[in-house]
Amino acid sequence: METSFFYLHKKSSKINAPLILLLHGYGSNEEDLFSFSTLLPKDATIISLRAPLSLFPNSYAWYNIYYHGSVKNYDIEGAQQIRDKLIDELDYFIKKYNCDSKRISIIGFSQGAILGHGIVQCSNSKIKNLVALSGYVEKDLLCLKKNNSSIYISHGTNDEVIPFNESIETNKILDDNNIDYVFESFDQGHGVNQENLKSFLDWLYKKY
Repeated sequence: METSFFYLHKKSSKINAPLILLLHGYGSNEEDLFSFSTLLPKDATIISLRAPLSLFPNSYAWYNIYYHGSVKNYDIEGAQQIRDKLIDELDYFIKKYNCDSKRISIIGFSQGAILGHGIVQCSNSKIKNLVALSGYVEKDLLCLKKNNSSIYISHGTNDEVIPFNESIETNKILDDNNIDYVFESFDQGHGVNQENLKSFLDWLYKKY
């Protein structure tokens, strides 16, 4: 079995190492979040995937987004398919890099964070931790199965791409289904400032 994704990786020298999967945002690429790799736990194997849809050179998406004037829609079926594909791919990376199947963490930004929520809720407790940065909770991607995953969510109060209030509103889906999470807000736009970076790293080191 081979993966169909292009990816960057940093392999741990440890057998049965934790696995950290990085999922970039819409219009970005695998190099974006991989820039955090030197700050992540050194005993973890880190995999940064490139999304499959090419928008233009060095710009990729996990699924299509469509705009009709000010109305934004997305390819629900395409998003569900890539969610399921990513869940399946976890087994490949666990086997290839001798990772601990019970210590998988996902760090997702924007569209990658949206997918991260879907993967956590539909993967039968495969994921130990999720760091969801500047995204939101999309109900059409959730299975809402009972699991014990730890979830960290953060958002910029000045986000011009995915408005802060959109994140707040969609967190209610988790509240309504008794899913625990930590939520942090930061004085930033659609990105990760130093305060946000320190916050999610501190959280991850305690949890992973």
